[in-house]
Amino acid sequence: MLTWDELRGRRDIIAAIDWQMTPQEAFESYQLKGREGWRARSLPQVYFFYLSVWRGQAKVLLVRRAIKDSEEIAEAPVPADLRAALAARAEGEQMPRGQIALDQAIRDWLRAELGV
Repeated sequence: MLTWDELRGRRDIIAAIDWQMTPQEAFESYQLKGREGWRARSLPQVYFFYLSVWRGQAKVLLVRRAIKDSEEIAEAPVPADLRAALAARAEGEQMPRGQIALDQAIRDWLRAELGV
């Protein structure tokens, strides 16, 4: 996994981030329907951020998702108050395995930090 400073230097990854992708959309788009399903799909890989609240932790992760796998690329040092506010608003919502789509406040913070 890249450090936040390393990610800031990776303009190729930053340029490829899909700021509108949600964990739900990624799951629905990239899930495999059957044993050989990936052969019929030609979806490009996508980078996106989400708030992970898995096991009681609230952290913002950048993930690379492809048809066959996914990988955590970096953890963003988003201020705790922004993370807590989003986690509280999303409490009780249906979400894939503790993965919450970002709100505008966190997206704005990330864009400013990454110079987008």
